[in-house]
Amino acid sequence: MELGKVVQQLRKERGLTQTELAQKIGKSMRLITYFERGIIEISLDTLYKIADALEVSVYELFIRSEEESQDAKLKILMYRVEDLPEEDRALALDLIATYLAHKEKKK
Repeated sequence: MELGKVVQQLRKERGLTQTELAQKIGKSMRLITYFERGIIEISLDTLYKIADALEVSVYELFIRSEEESQDAKLKILMYRVEDLPEEDRALALDLIATYLAHKEKKK
């Protein structure tokens, strides 16, 4: 299930309209509509605001959207790395780059 559809499902479960969710996060109803329909992607900051308004974690949104697929795990890790302080983020990216370079040498 697409992330926007998960948001739509959770929003409806919580009895919120698109307008109410938009007001809670300080965005337009059009943004919510387009995101739920899969027309646009949203920023990480907005995704955190939506998750907070729906009383779930961003992690839970991704898990619900992909049900443990490899793509979901990769997306979750990407968002978690992006959320790290700059120094930690650089270290994590260096570790990944080193691992991939090592794998390339073995081929």
